This record gives sequence, C-alpha cells and structure tokens, in this order.
Amino acid sequence: MGKIEKIELHSEISASSRNLHIYLPPSYTDNSTQRYPVVYMHYGQHLFEPQKEGGESWMVHETIEELLDADLIDEIIVVGIAAARATVESDYWHYAGLLEHQAAKGHIYESFVVEEVKPFIDRNFRTLSDRSHTAMIGSCAGATASYNIAERHPDVFGKVAMLSPAVRSNNTNTWLYSWPMRKPEFMLWIDVGDAEGIFTPPVRDLVDVLLTQGCIPNTDLFYYLEPNAAHGDIFWGKRLKHPLMLFFGKKGTGQSISVELQGEDILGVGSKPLTVNPIVECDTGLRYTDLAGNYHVEQPEILSVEEGNRMIGLSPGITQVSFSSQGLKTSRSYKVVSSLSDRVQIHLRAHVPEETPQVEEIHFGTLALQQTSANIYEGKYSLPRGFTLRDYFSCGMRNFERQKDGSPRPLRLLQAQYDTEIEYKIERWSKF
Repeated sequence: MGKIEKIELHSEISASSRNLHIYLPPSYTDNSTQRYPVVYMHYGQHLFEPQKEGGESWMVHETIEELLDADLIDEIIVVGIAAARATVESDYWHYAGLLEHQAAKGHIYESFVVEEVKPFIDRNFRTLSDRSHTAMIGSCAGATASYNIAERHPDVFGKVAMLSPAVRSNNTNTWLYSWPMRKPEFMLWIDVGDAEGIFTPPVRDLVDVLLTQGCIPNTDLFYYLEPNAAHGDIFWGKRLKHPLMLFFGKKGTGQSISVELQGEDILGVGSKPLTVNPIVECDTGLRYTDLAGNYHVEQPEILSVEEGNRMIGLSPGITQVSFSSQGLKTSRSYKVVSSLSDRVQIHLRAHVPEETPQVEEIHFGTLALQQTSANIYEGKYSLPRGFTLRDYFSCGMRNFERQKDGSPRPLRLLQAQYDTEIEYKIERWSKF
C-alpha cells in the first residue's frame, strides 16, 4: 500500500503556510531509483480522509490502489494542496468570482503552485517533472483554477481534469476563463453529473466552446455526463478513476465494449433541442460521452439529429434512432409531441422540526425556500424542463437535514419534468 504524508510549506509569495497532503505509491519506499508522474489537486484536506465523523472525502488513495491492483494505471504521486480558510473564496478565480463579492486572486495562488509547490515537490521527491507526466485535477472552483493555471502554463502541465467545473459567475454570467477561449495545449477531461442542478448545463456550454476552438472529441478532449450524479466529494471521488485511467492508464482508453443512449426520450416540435447522452464504456471501466458518433433516424420526418448530439423535433410521432461509433451500435425510441414547454413550474413545501432555528429561509441545494408559517418553508420556481437536482435540505452553514436517529439521509431527488407541487418532511438537523 502507498502512504500519505502531510508537510507544511511556507510561501514567500503569499506570506503564509499551507499543508501539502502527499500520496506516495506502494513501491516508492523500496524502489529508490524509480521516478513517478505527479498529479496536483486542490482542497487537499478533503482528498484522503473525511475531516470529521460523517463527513465526505474523495478517498483518492483507495481509488488509486484499486486501479493499481487491477493493473490499469502506472504508479503516481498525488499532491493535495490544502485550501486556506482565509483565502479559499479568492484562490481559485483568475478573471471573476463565482459568487458576488468574491475577489479574483487566482494569479497569486497560481504563482504559489507553479513557483513554490511544484519546485519543492520536484526537489524533495522522485518525480517525472516534465509536462507529459504532470497533471492537475480539481472539482468545482478547483476545476476552474486547474484549467486557468494550465492554460497559462502549458509548458508545465500536460494533462488537466475538470470535475463539475464552475463556468460562469452567478451574478453577472461572466465567463470564469480567459475570453475568448482558445484551444488548450494539454489533454483535457471534463465531466459533470446530470443531477447537479444549475451546475450541469453550463459545463456543456464550456465543452461546446472548446469544440469550436478546435478540440478533437474523444482524442484531446473527453467529456462525461454522469447519470444520477450530484455535486459533491463522494461523486467526484468515484469519477476520479476515469481521468486517471485516461492520463496514466496502461491501456489508454482501452477497448470500447458498449454504448448506450442515456437521457430523456421525449421532445416537442419547435421546443428546445433534446441533448442525447451516448455513453461509451471501455473494457477498463472508463466511461465517457461520445461526441463524435453517427445517428440514423428511422423516420426522419419526425426528428433530426444535429451536431453535438442534439435532437430537433419536426412532427409528432415515435421513431427509432440508431447511434454508432467505434464499431458499436445501439438504438432507442424517441417520442415527439406537438408542444412541450421549455420551462416548468415547481412549488416546494418543506415541513421542518420544532427545533429549527429562526431563519428566514432554508435551502434545497441552490433553491431557497422562505418561511410562510411556524414550521413551513415554501418556494416557487420556474425551472428549465429536465432540471435535475440531488441534494439535501440545509438550514444555515453546514447544518444539513438528517434522519430521525441523527444518521445521514439519502440524497433527495428533484426532477423538473412537469408542473408540480412537492411536499417534504424534514425530520431533524445535523446541529440539533
């Protein structure tokens, strides 16, 4: 088994100290001549163990060693750079912040990573220090920072994985990247879960922009829309195996063995295009969304399929659609109706326990519910059809709903397919 070390590194650039959480592979101690590729990751304190009982973690070391046991990847070093509480809201933004009033001080963090962290690691550990053996991986804000740092230092980082990246600022809709974007000079993996609510659609917008800049799908740009996945450490930790196999796999992507058309199967004439999710699975277990396959529509007068896996409804009816790629083929029936609104109206009502703090609103993910009576909170929303969110209710900072006995409850699932009213009962909060 590998081992994990924690080292405090003082930064002259930021005049502060950061912890580095470093994973060393199983052979590192015994093989004194071997050198290893390095993956740099953000939010280092969340990568290997939960910070507190009942908390979440990526459990990166477990994923790596499962892949090593299966002989799917080469041994690697992982450097987790801890987030500093004082600067975490500004470290990862180069051009704009995700939220209002977040400072964009990513250039300082970038200098710390490139000029201090990497040289320290290369001096003190047996690394393969060239760009082809150096990757950067992050999620959400850390994914945005990974891209922006690598885009500014393509001579340092040859591989980047963005898991559920933040794409635009919430308040101004400003892109969080250098604009106009240009074709990156590194291999790029981008993924997101289809149940991440407002985080999901912008990721596909990012992918589309990169494709227009010349990225070649399934070659230097890989995209994966994961069914039923939410926005959180557990899901990112499970998805990490895909970019690790892509970047450091002994078989590359492996042999493609199956393809399946995922996503919704109903669309309207003249309504917003339906984006299909054709997922390819390889014999290594690597999965990705194929952006370069071919479609055949049995009755083309009913619907057409445009570039980017987007279906356009032409006339009411049901037709079979076939998809083929890399010698694989699958098919599925799709229904076109005469009219289908692009948005749906959702009314949420949550009954909260007596001990709930006196707050004006609680949240289900990013959806706010206002107090309407003593123990009831409600929210009414106009959401894009297909909006999907798996999450908990929360009442203030890190005060999440729990089951009656205090144990974590399964994530709730909201799918906005039709106008509806939904009633919830919250049994207790984690802080009470």
